Amino acid sequence: MSWQQLAPYLFPLLIVVLIARRALSAQTPRRVRTSRLWIGPVYLAVGMVLVLATSPMPNLFGALLFVAGAAAGAVVGYLRALHQEFSIEADTGNVMSKATPLGSILFLGLFVVRFGLNSWFRAGSAPGSLQARSAEIVLYTDTMLFFAFAMVTVSAWEVWRRTRPLVAAHKAAQAPPPAREAQD
Repeated sequence: MSWQQLAPYLFPLLIVVLIARRALSAQTPRRVRTSRLWIGPVYLAVGMVLVLATSPMPNLFGALLFVAGAAAGAVVGYLRALHQEFSIEADTGNVMSKATPLGSILFLGLFVVRFGLNSWFRAGSAPGSLQARSAEIVLYTDTMLFFAFAMVTVSAWEVWRRTRPLVAAHKAAQAPPPAREAQD
């Protein structure tokens, strides 16, 4: 194989190596700011509104594709959050998260699927060309917006839902014991 034949695969390979490195570092606990979990979904919602305002109105197939993308994103977001281990630091009360190996593999698998879909959509295009194989590529990219929004939103919801009891238990343990009234 020549250099030109390998070149299109070098960047994705580099990305896979970086994601694998990140997946390994995700095994160390990181702080979760539960009060800021709403920020990601709001940013994505604003971005979706701005992008969809300039996109053509989808037909029935497009609307069903959006629903399927959102459903798949919700499932992936739930699984992503489900495969995190949460703990609370006793002295600071910070919620800490550590990804399980399965969660890291899921994250890496999503990138591989995304790269595969990107290669499939670009089939038949000249190398380096930004032209898509189909005029419906806008529909597919908009579907991925629904996927990403649902994934981030459901993941944030599940993280919040699972960390809320930890925070409540820590606050209850830190509260001073109720004062006893003097009995006559």
